[in-house]
Amino acid sequence: MKSDPLEYLEYEDIRYARYRDKEGEISRGTAILFDEKNKRMIHDYPHIYRVYRLREGIKRFFGNDWFYAEEKLDGYNVRILKHDNRIIAVTRGGIICPFSTEWVHHWMGRYRIDDFFELYPDRILCAEFLGDNPYNSKRDPTLPAGMSFFCFDIMMPGGKLMHPEERYSILGNLNLPQIRSFGKFRIKDFSRISDIVLKLNSDRREGIIFKKVNGDKAIKFVTAESDLIDIEQFLPYFYDIEPGFYSNRLMRISLFAGEFGLDLEEYSRKIGDAILKGYSSLENYNGSFENFTIYMHSLDNWKLLKKLIVTHIDIVHDEIELKELSGVKLYRIRFSRKHKKSTARYREILSGHEE
Repeated sequence: MKSDPLEYLEYEDIRYARYRDKEGEISRGTAILFDEKNKRMIHDYPHIYRVYRLREGIKRFFGNDWFYAEEKLDGYNVRILKHDNRIIAVTRGGIICPFSTEWVHHWMGRYRIDDFFELYPDRILCAEFLGDNPYNSKRDPTLPAGMSFFCFDIMMPGGKLMHPEERYSILGNLNLPQIRSFGKFRIKDFSRISDIVLKLNSDRREGIIFKKVNGDKAIKFVTAESDLIDIEQFLPYFYDIEPGFYSNRLMRISLFAGEFGLDLEEYSRKIGDAILKGYSSLENYNGSFENFTIYMHSLDNWKLLKKLIVTHIDIVHDEIELKELSGVKLYRIRFSRKHKKSTARYREILSGHEE
């Protein structure tokens, strides 16, 4: 018997369901919100295709058509929406997140999020959440403590994305934070695109996204420096992550260096440094623990968040302390995720077990 693809959940008094897996034309992460009379489908955010060679990827995907270039940030993807006169935040997996929703409510005192939903009550803000968060330990060092958000799309009721030019105008008029846009290009502008990508790489930024002018499809491209950061940071969790995570990044670094004419000897050294630094944690090894710091306004919301997290990962070293950020008192919560397979395997290796 086929299992139900829907998982039924509650957030406070909101009943909803999410698709755990793809079902026909409906993608994982699609959510359904219920009220007394109706149900509302919150479409998943469309998949963005990755390219490994930028010039060939642009040429194949866009041909001679115009497209927009925007910075790619490495946080986690959230859909912000208004439901039953309440503003909530839904993760890529289709879960109403107490952490993300709490931060949206905090930002409503600073940004015109309310005004957006007064003007467009049935639309959805798609945003990248970055900073001290429970989902992504790769932190942007340029951001302040706590959380930041940057809107990168506006979703229409049927799931289609608004054209970038219109989105820029709406978000700009409301002074809502949005992803940096580098402008509008065609393939003949590749030398200008190359300069942007090389600057992102030298600044150790994540990468770049190219979007069709009608907003319906996009491709992404990641910098070599971002891949180096990933290799160094995640080697302690090697046995818990699919091998392709590392091999794909090594290939991308090599292709990036070749396409953009980087110094191959320098990048050979950088790859070696990333590997050696990544494995340096095996000295005085206590286990493969991925450390997270988050800031929350409510311990009740932390309990709700923790209940969600522990269904997927093992939390250890849970520490709570009252702190002040920009004049606001928050709970600083530190916890670690234990990567079981890596911890067990590295302990065997380091204690001399044969293979």
